[in-house]
Amino acid sequence: MAVRQNFTDKATGRFHDIGQRWQARRMVKHAASSSIPLHARNGSRNSIHAAPRNGASVGTSSSAAAATAGGGGEEGKQNGHFDVIVCGGGPSGVAAALAAARRGSRTLLVERYGFCGGMATAALVNPFSGHAFHDQLAPVGKRASLIGGIFKEVALALHAGGGFGSVLMDAAFDEELLKRIYDAALVEAGVTVLYHTYLTGVRMSASSGIGRIAEITTISKGGGGAFSADVFVDCSGDGDLAAMAGCPFSVGRAGDGLTQAMTVSFRMANVDKRAMLAAGGMRPARALVEPYFQRALASGELHYPHRNFVHFYDYPRPGVLHFNMTRINRVSGLSAEDLTRAEIEGRRQAFVFGEWLMRNVPWFRNAFIDKVACQVGVRETRHIDGLYTMTMDDIVEARKFPDGITRSRYFIDIHNPTGALDPHQRPNGKGEVRSGFGPPPGDFYEVPYRCLVNAHCANLLVACRALSASHEAAAAVRVMATMHGVGEAAGIAASEAVRRACGVADVSGEWLRSQIPYMSEAPDYGAPWNVEEIFEQKETKVTEMKHEESLTSHSPLCASV
Repeated sequence: MAVRQNFTDKATGRFHDIGQRWQARRMVKHAASSSIPLHARNGSRNSIHAAPRNGASVGTSSSAAAATAGGGGEEGKQNGHFDVIVCGGGPSGVAAALAAARRGSRTLLVERYGFCGGMATAALVNPFSGHAFHDQLAPVGKRASLIGGIFKEVALALHAGGGFGSVLMDAAFDEELLKRIYDAALVEAGVTVLYHTYLTGVRMSASSGIGRIAEITTISKGGGGAFSADVFVDCSGDGDLAAMAGCPFSVGRAGDGLTQAMTVSFRMANVDKRAMLAAGGMRPARALVEPYFQRALASGELHYPHRNFVHFYDYPRPGVLHFNMTRINRVSGLSAEDLTRAEIEGRRQAFVFGEWLMRNVPWFRNAFIDKVACQVGVRETRHIDGLYTMTMDDIVEARKFPDGITRSRYFIDIHNPTGALDPHQRPNGKGEVRSGFGPPPGDFYEVPYRCLVNAHCANLLVACRALSASHEAAAAVRVMATMHGVGEAAGIAASEAVRRACGVADVSGEWLRSQIPYMSEAPDYGAPWNVEEIFEQKETKVTEMKHEESLTSHSPLCASV
């Protein structure tokens, strides 16, 4: 059952019914079959700008999308010109493509998987982080978001579908529903999407002594492709496009170049969550399992040096928990060999820990490993050199900037490249953050536009975790709600650079900030952050039914493990 919530949009003053609005967006087939984008036909508040000039839409295959892009060229090769090309369909890439297309730019989004979401979907990273102005234990009515815009649209759509927020974790989300929401939004905005397509190279040109990307080359099942654009946005996560364009960068932390540890996330289903739901918060829920874990480690029953405390999150579906418990150290996201080792080792750790839970912890007696991420979660690789490099001081001193384009109070979350104990952890605090690793209470920092702009390439923005930041600052700004904000700003800037026929550095950061309404507003205490959830009643009913069934007809699964 979807929760429907009415709200008034602060930017326009218009009243919306979220359930009805996103029900309309489900009609993808009408958008895909028409040369007129949905937002140009339905009078949505997102259609304040002209429709894309080529009437682009999501391609149902590589060939269809290439035809939408302009087609042409030799057999098996895709060619086309766009105003804006976005490489990478993670949260920042989706937001960048939407923002550019909604401002009238002919926009191409290139993504290697068959869906968008990046770490949020392929790597099962959950929950959303970076937006919260409150702590994890804040009750309904005391929760607030620092980030609005496209991120808020996504959160509202997830909530309308029953896939956002839970009793224990207000920003947990259903990644399968997220894929669908991203698809629908891209179709509605008229973005041309190429799934199953890999970036392979760039062709550069020079203008006034500074480089420009003339076109990118790609490979897909349909063969090679070459696409040109006026502006490019690197949302690859790793700064792949920027590196191919020759932009200077660093990797990992200063000194040894090691990057944050990787994680293979996984979920367990059929968990008896009643005691956890009654615990009153995520940390108290984890504390129920923690003694079992520590006793097993101390006795030698469980060899698990990868984490020093139990780390799981609630999930917005009955009986399901999300686990961030695996850790692979000393690996590089820029090495196929290291990524292969990380995938194999991460899956091994997931099953070791999951099977131990099923054998030894009562709430997991009938549980099972429901899903393991199809990609290892990568937290850090390249840091592209930008016009400004964010530092640890920018985070802990809550610095604001005239060209600030999004904001957050997320802490410096460094997953130790070499071990289990993270620098930010308070000793014996089970993940609690030490003083000096985040902004002061009640304050936040901003991300400046200059972190997205570099001096090497005039028509490139880097709008992903590879933006210009130190190892420490990147550990704070890399998270997914923040990346929605970064991507949205990049899309607006890219469209403006196209309109003015100028370089991205010539787009005023102060002007860009003025185009993002939430940057001048107080934290948002409205929907969906403070909507009373239906999940608690639903969760309790389901777990009671499972308990009754187990008493009458089922023997514990752990007997056969």
